Amino acid sequence: MSTATSLIQSQPGANVSGAWPQVTSNGVASQNLDLIQIVDNNGRAVLLNVDHLGAVHNPASSPTNGTRIGVFVSRLSSSATTAQLFADAFSNPSQLDILQVIVPNSGSVHYSLNYQGVASGS
Repeated sequence: MSTATSLIQSQPGANVSGAWPQVTSNGVASQNLDLIQIVDNNGRAVLLNVDHLGAVHNPASSPTNGTRIGVFVSRLSSSATTAQLFADAFSNPSQLDILQVIVPNSGSVHYSLNYQGVASGS
């Protein structure tokens, strides 16, 4: 179940792709950038990524050069679980969703990425 608000961003859209459009500056092609990356504390390795469709990958799978939302740092190693990486990268004592896609005109949550790194919806 989704929380009433999100920690990082709630965006209107029919789906993840609509909430965070991936067009280039000239509008010709799709960038397909990761939404979020969690990197190690020296920023050299991407430990986990949330791809352009909202799927969570731990270990990171084909991380992109840049993100739509942001890069966050964890002090943990690549052996950490998804929940451990999210807990370390985000200060979130209220356990809010990290991201949400809100359906326009209805206000219902169509996609959420929760505080443990579990994605629901599309």
